[in-house]
Amino acid sequence: ADRCHGFRPITQASQTEGEEPTTAAGQSQSEPTRKKISFAQLVKEGRRFNIDLVSKLMYSRGSLVDLLIKSNVSRYAEFKNVTRILTYRDGKVEQVPCSRADVFASRQLSVVEKRKLMRFLTSCVEETEEQRAYNGRPYLEFLCDQQLGDNLQHFLLHSIAMVTEDTPTEEGLASTRHFLRCLGRYGNTPFLFPVYGLGEIPQCFCRMCAVFGGIYCLRHSVSCLLLDKDTNRCKAVIDSRGQRISCSHFVVEDGFIGADRKREATPTRYLSRAVLITDRSILPSDSDQQVSMVTVPPIAAGCPAVKMVELCPSTMTCMPGTYLVHLTCQSAGSAYQDLSPVVTRMFRTPESHDQESSPTVLWCLYFNMADGSGLEGEGHDLPSNVYLCSGPDAGLGHEHAVRQAQAIFQKILPEEEFCPPAPNPEDIVYDGDNNSSSTPGDGETLEGEEEKEKVEGEKEEKVEGEVEEEETPKEEQSLQTEE
Repeated sequence: ADRCHGFRPITQASQTEGEEPTTAAGQSQSEPTRKKISFAQLVKEGRRFNIDLVSKLMYSRGSLVDLLIKSNVSRYAEFKNVTRILTYRDGKVEQVPCSRADVFASRQLSVVEKRKLMRFLTSCVEETEEQRAYNGRPYLEFLCDQQLGDNLQHFLLHSIAMVTEDTPTEEGLASTRHFLRCLGRYGNTPFLFPVYGLGEIPQCFCRMCAVFGGIYCLRHSVSCLLLDKDTNRCKAVIDSRGQRISCSHFVVEDGFIGADRKREATPTRYLSRAVLITDRSILPSDSDQQVSMVTVPPIAAGCPAVKMVELCPSTMTCMPGTYLVHLTCQSAGSAYQDLSPVVTRMFRTPESHDQESSPTVLWCLYFNMADGSGLEGEGHDLPSNVYLCSGPDAGLGHEHAVRQAQAIFQKILPEEEFCPPAPNPEDIVYDGDNNSSSTPGDGETLEGEEEKEKVEGEKEEKVEGEVEEEETPKEEQSLQTEE
């Protein structure tokens, strides 16, 4: 992270272990009381939390899922469906009906609104002349002209297309189509989330690479590059321990390169991030294992839209009895300035007012990080075999990272396939394996085989004593070789 506001343990809203929980005002005596979790408990159970610095989801028909399936890397990971899509509107959290089943089961929409929504979603599947006529005009204007009410406009703009009011119609429709294409492949929403967090994805590729001879130097950082002046190529690197490692190619994240050597399409932008640990879900339901994607429109003029992901304990990212919440938006100021107004409205914090029924924030962290979407792929002042990749972008999916990885791979190995399917373990033949079986040749009879066995048996009897004498020296030799 480039700038970090710091973590804030919310001890005022927590309770020490062993104290009896109090009943909230207006809560029924028959409802089960939830034991509050103290900050000391969070620290004690710290190993149960897997907190990603980057918050993203996987579109079920996105480029990353297709790549995981094609390369067989998916065998090393498990995934959870994002079970619902929520939105924050008029001071409350609502569930967004996005699939056909959700639309007809929704109690928020009237029968007329349900028909209009289904008709609109069906018309979005393919591009029409009417849609092309709105190219360059705001997507909100297109939605208004379709005679959709405020409810449907809010759902379509902020929760399905996930764009702003000023986004051009062609971009809004493309986002809507991508959302619809991903529905129904693995669940009622378009999204998947890896168990144990996004950090599992690079680890899965590392496992596959290691199976085929990849080597990883852990806790080593690169101090400098050794260049060949004649060819302007990097021929080796020196690590933090002074060790020289020869290389044919060198791929590096742009944060390690000075600004004077980088070429950026736009000035560096930043993302505002917040991570919360809460005591319950933002929208309680019958199941306590909900994984939710929440969209929060700008709460005031000039404020950015916020994307929120709420993870339950079954994702193995937080301890039982807690939820892990990620908030992300484009930076307008510091992360605390951008996101704390949303947190205080939707959660119970020391700064909140009249939020007794909201989830309590037990711990929070605010920080800013660079948005990598503005980095150019070419034109950097670098050696010819040094390749620059950017950090994470503001997109919810992984399309930017996959495109960048494929472009760098094709520069290094232009004639090779990018992430080809890996063979199954039982299909791998290692050097030295001798699976050929001997069969009797033409003209040989079983009688001839018996005579051969007799002769070999006589030879074995003659050299039996010699073998016993030489057995011990041979064992010693093999052990020495192994040592």
